[in-house]
Amino acid sequence: MDDDVFLVKFWGVRGSISVSGPEFSRYGGNTICIEMRCGK
Repeated sequence: MDDDVFLVKFWGVRGSISVSGPEFSRYGGNTICIEMRCGK
């Protein structure tokens, strides 16, 4: 990754409707996960 690159990924984003249940327990049932990478 270049020194001047800033990367943001949103994992588990499911639009504007929240969901629940065992099939959604890893990503996006009640919350989202944000991955951020900055340079090296």
